[in-house]
Amino acid sequence: MTTDNEKKVKLQQILTDGLLLQKQVKVIFAGGNNNETTIKQITMLLSQLRDKSKQANELCEQLSHDHGKSLVSILNCFIDWNQLVLDATTSATPTSTEKLKEYSLPIESKLIEIRAIAKSFKDASLDARSMELLTNIYNKTNQIDKEVDILEKAVAAEKNPQRSVALFDAYLKKLDHTYQDRDRIYQLNNKDSQQQQQQDDEDIKVSTSSSKKHQQQQEKEKEDKDNGFMKLHADAWEIYLWLKSMPGFPRDQFILQRKNQLFKLAIYIGSLANPLISAKDKEVVSISMEAFDEALHIADITQNKEYFCAATAHKSSVVYRTLPEDERAKLFKSLVEVEQSMKPVNSEIRDLIQSIENKDPSLFPEKKEQEDKEKEEKLKKENQSNN
Repeated sequence: MTTDNEKKVKLQQILTDGLLLQKQVKVIFAGGNNNETTIKQITMLLSQLRDKSKQANELCEQLSHDHGKSLVSILNCFIDWNQLVLDATTSATPTSTEKLKEYSLPIESKLIEIRAIAKSFKDASLDARSMELLTNIYNKTNQIDKEVDILEKAVAAEKNPQRSVALFDAYLKKLDHTYQDRDRIYQLNNKDSQQQQQQDDEDIKVSTSSSKKHQQQQEKEKEDKDNGFMKLHADAWEIYLWLKSMPGFPRDQFILQRKNQLFKLAIYIGSLANPLISAKDKEVVSISMEAFDEALHIADITQNKEYFCAATAHKSSVVYRTLPEDERAKLFKSLVEVEQSMKPVNSEIRDLIQSIENKDPSLFPEKKEQEDKEKEEKLKKENQSNN
């Protein structure tokens, strides 16, 4: 007769074997080769996992092992999800993302339940596996917000390079989605400008108080979106700087795999100092310069003249405002030389040259400060004369 201790040892061995089989499934799926051989391999592995699940479940029932039951539950979630993916891969008719999302809902619910159980058992490993599988589901079903949220929780639980890279890539994906959405809205707004004008004319008939309240609500919604947009960039940048600081981190290889997105991120972070944030804030300028230097590094390792000219223009637009007049003249001359020698397709550097020539107020903060001071003195004198 088998003792309980022997059953526990056997259960542990079955669950360990199950983890090894799961790893094989992950490796095959990661390879991306959906041919007849790999499909047969995955089908065979999932069948073996079902046998392991059945054996483990019987032992858990005999032992009344609640913790073991939760480990079997996550094994079943892994089997069910990967079977869904396999079916979608081999289906004669393509399975839409929405359908895959719908089919995965029971698995998602079960995993959320398992996370709660894992916390009650203080089982960080089980919780991590639950979050990993949820991340896989959200990634495959294009649920970007949920993917970011679960990865943020994973990084908060244990910050390591692997999780941080996954979170960083999720941030980039969300930023891409946001950029596309903003571009789409902008295009729609331009396309419907005449219709909008007609609507605006009709809106004049609305009571002033109602219109003002609606306007305030729209302004608040826009401000909330802008703050969220800025925070998303800042969070992504913070993760990138942390990764870059890790000993042995393959910085250039990492950049080359994400060059377009990383360049755009670096330019955005650098431009936070321009023009709404005062250039006199040394901390802001320091962060800005670090980001622009990273953008220039990306331009250097990719040998991309468009990147170089764009980064040079954006960095110069911030630096220009902090320089004395003679240094500004030198910078202007170098900008003209870069534009003439490289002849970039994009217009950032030409736009900056033109703005300097036209004495754009945003590039001459001392003039704006002087104007503000004169207005303040004038208003003060008017008030004194009225009194």
